[in-house]
Amino acid sequence: MNAVDWVFLKRPLIFFTIAIVICAGLVFAGLHYEQSAETNYQSAINKLRSTHSRYENMVNDIDLLEQYTNRFTHYKATGLVGADRRLSWVESLEAANANIQLPKLAYSLLAEEGFSRGGFKVGRNVEVTSSPMDLQISMLHEGDLFDLIDGLSSSINNLFSVDSCTLTLANALGQSFKTNRPNLTGRCVIRWISIDAK
Repeated sequence: MNAVDWVFLKRPLIFFTIAIVICAGLVFAGLHYEQSAETNYQSAINKLRSTHSRYENMVNDIDLLEQYTNRFTHYKATGLVGADRRLSWVESLEAANANIQLPKLAYSLLAEEGFSRGGFKVGRNVEVTSSPMDLQISMLHEGDLFDLIDGLSSSINNLFSVDSCTLTLANALGQSFKTNRPNLTGRCVIRWISIDAK
């Protein structure tokens, strides 16, 4: 290559080299921008998924809160949660007996006390108490006792448990049952349960 050719080629080669450097810079900047945009896109997708997950959890929590609020309101209205409702217990017992018409039904409510059973656990802010009720019953037959308990459980939404029942024959063993007077006497202790959620 002679000096004349170099004079004519010098300027285009410089421009060509500058153009290659500029193109390489543009390619590098484009790749850097694409990588940065991809990182931002992945970050936005992760934030969107996290927000969607938190939204679903919040909706589930609201549903659970509404469900438990409704249950709590129902239990409070029926007397299971809150102060004991002795009058409603007695009214329910008398309503159940009105259908059966036992020859004798006497009851006495004892003082409220703590409620505990094996394996029964409650939370820290919940106190479960019970009020024992002593029942003295005269019956025509043992089915009257089951009818009384069934009638009691269907007439009130409160929880109660039957602690004990003792039945005694009124007549001598072997005598036939009478249809016009009591054949059995019974003594039962049922326990009305109340929950106090602090």
